[in-house]
Amino acid sequence: MVRWHYGRGMSVSGTSTDTVSTSSTHASLDLKITVAISTRNRGALIDETLQKLLQLTYPHMEVLIVDQSTDDRTRQTVGEVAAGDPRVQLTPSNTVGLPVGRNIALSGAHGDVIAYTDDDCIVSDDWLEALAREFQDPRVAAVFGRLLPWEGAERTGIETGYKPTLERVVHERPTPPWWVGHGGNMAFRRDVLLAMGGFDPLLGAGCPLRSGEDSDIIHRLLREKKRIVYCPEALAYHKQWKSWVEQTAMERAYGIGVGAQCGKYIRSGDADGYRFLSAWVWQLGVRRMAAGVLKWRNPKVVHLGYCQLIYPWVGIWKSLRHKIDRTKGVYIA
Repeated sequence: MVRWHYGRGMSVSGTSTDTVSTSSTHASLDLKITVAISTRNRGALIDETLQKLLQLTYPHMEVLIVDQSTDDRTRQTVGEVAAGDPRVQLTPSNTVGLPVGRNIALSGAHGDVIAYTDDDCIVSDDWLEALAREFQDPRVAAVFGRLLPWEGAERTGIETGYKPTLERVVHERPTPPWWVGHGGNMAFRRDVLLAMGGFDPLLGAGCPLRSGEDSDIIHRLLREKKRIVYCPEALAYHKQWKSWVEQTAMERAYGIGVGAQCGKYIRSGDADGYRFLSAWVWQLGVRRMAAGVLKWRNPKVVHLGYCQLIYPWVGIWKSLRHKIDRTKGVYIA
């Protein structure tokens, strides 16, 4: 594996504190953070994402990009935007799949915390500061942030990656993972995520089971009694750039991923699989279809709800052909 360095890498000093210190800016800024992006054939899209990351003033940051592209566009874009910035590293990989790329970043990260965003997301100015403050509490294993549409338009009912909640929430027991947050804005203690075995290699975009590595790691952490915080101050924006055809394909993938997750839990003797599956079909299927008729008056919303009635069952069926590592709680690639 080749790693392109656009400088000498991250230079850091100091260590993170082991007590809660929301009032001490100096203490929170001592934490070393790796920002990780896994990308494939989106050289044009990642340009603005990286530009914004390099405008951040957080002192102990590195940016690690895992490039699974089949062309040179991403490498060229990163080289042009980074322009020798020592905080940026690019790791080309001939692998396929979002969780695989995220696991490669996890292995290569130098930070105490690894913060994930996507190549179609734009983070806010104090994104890393907000994450770092939460990690001053040594009990916190992961932090998920707020995610809003980049375009800033009013809601239409067909948004993706939308988490607008303004209330900080601490999660310490299993709950439907999609209530916690989204993969475009999440961070973990690196040692904890490594100990968990990283992301499930078969769940996620580009993988056989299509999606859900982010919600799956939420449940696996909570099942092990780890603390996860939803922090609204850690704000990022998600671009709504997909065509309707692409969006419906993505919604089908969401349903397949949820079914595969729940199937894995059920096969592993975890009764939360039944609870999550019924909650998803009811909330994202039945209620969304009803909202499409009564609230949004939009047949597209109805169709997206219909996808969540049907495709979780497809995901369960697909998942049956894959074995499970019951020790780590992941599918075996």
